[in-house]
Amino acid sequence: MNKTQNSKSNKRKALGRGIANLIPTHSESEDKSGEIQDVDINAIDTNPYQPRIDFDDGEIAGLAESIKVQGLLQPIVLRKNGDRYQIISGERRFRAFRYLKRDCIQCIVRTNVTDKEMLELALVENIQREQLNEIEKALAYQKLILEFSYTHEELASQVGRSRSVITNALRLLNLPGKIQEMVRKNEISSGHARAVLALDTEEKQLEAARRIIEDKLTVRDVEQLAKPSAFSEKEPMPSKPKSIVKTPEAPDITNALEQLQYKFGTPIRLKTAGSGKGRVEIDYFSEDDLARVFDILLT
Repeated sequence: MNKTQNSKSNKRKALGRGIANLIPTHSESEDKSGEIQDVDINAIDTNPYQPRIDFDDGEIAGLAESIKVQGLLQPIVLRKNGDRYQIISGERRFRAFRYLKRDCIQCIVRTNVTDKEMLELALVENIQREQLNEIEKALAYQKLILEFSYTHEELASQVGRSRSVITNALRLLNLPGKIQEMVRKNEISSGHARAVLALDTEEKQLEAARRIIEDKLTVRDVEQLAKPSAFSEKEPMPSKPKSIVKTPEAPDITNALEQLQYKFGTPIRLKTAGSGKGRVEIDYFSEDDLARVFDILLT
């Protein structure tokens, strides 16, 4: 086995065992006497690799009230960093303690935790515990790929997602920053955002995002807008797209199409020709996008 293969093997092992080893359950922590300790909250810094950008103030306040009544059910996990500490796991609990203006918090302190492990643990823990919005997930996937040279397939295996989910998430990072912020704030859905990606200029994408909010456009509406015939450079975008393809009325067919669109991250249409015949059309927007579609079809 060569050095590159060894490196990838080590990275895979680190992700697979990292959380179990470094973030113990409450019962595990009780088994190790003296390991739980009170740490001055002012000596604790947040995880520099924390992928979560948005912390809801109402959520933190609710957690704080729960801790106030029931106490801290699980200590946070720290690593020593000089004369200070950095959070490995439990930033929400840490923020809740600060909200309560507490001086100390119960912690488990780990030693010999590398920066690499901090990054992997922060990203994978949040992804697996569904605490990230779609843009945060995409940024987390991107960072793992860039920092540790994971392929989409390797990353999908490590975080328990399909390769198409990883690829579709990363496509959201091609959107303008303003639209990414709309997704982060749940002003538009990730399905809307993927449909907006089909528009060929940033100006059209921003206009479509604005119309999604103002006109309450559905994902299907945006897909129609993305068609070249929907509007031209010289014409303003219509408030509602023209109906080009007859939408199946059967709820099960409509639901199936929506699931396919989510899986492929691109508009998919069913065209009927009578007598139960027809065809399914899948849009693609570049040679790379076509390769991605083929990749999903062949897996």
